[in-house]
Amino acid sequence: MDALVTSLTQVLDLLHDDILAAVDPLKDEEVNWVHPPLSNTIGILLRHIAASERYWIGEVAGGRVMHRVRSTEFGRERLSKAPLVDDLRHAHTEVREVVQKLTGADLMAEIEVDLRGSRRRATRAWVVMYSMQHTGYHLGQIQLFKKMATSR
Repeated sequence: MDALVTSLTQVLDLLHDDILAAVDPLKDEEVNWVHPPLSNTIGILLRHIAASERYWIGEVAGGRVMHRVRSTEFGRERLSKAPLVDDLRHAHTEVREVVQKLTGADLMAEIEVDLRGSRRRATRAWVVMYSMQHTGYHLGQIQLFKKMATSR
């Protein structure tokens, strides 16, 4: 396997390990806790991370059609932790498979990307790294929300 592919896979694995470690001790109540001036919960972030990775890595970088409807990721209904964790695990497996099938040449190939309301050219490697930094950003939020939810 290509060294870049191996490195990307390892970082993806670490991100998911950290997310799962953060949410493992939480109950549904804590997964649904929301800080009053904010709107996202840990549950919403888990659902959003899974969908976002499927889209960016699975669809944009990997060419798999994912049928993402981003607006549904931020619904305010009460969520159960177990199905969210299962879905995140499945998303991780799916995107990991996509990354591992890419070659160094695939990762350096430029593709068209929709980002923040405009089209741009980017490499598949950029897309995978963009997705991972997005996941890392939300991991930080999850860790902060966990501290806030469990210290009340």
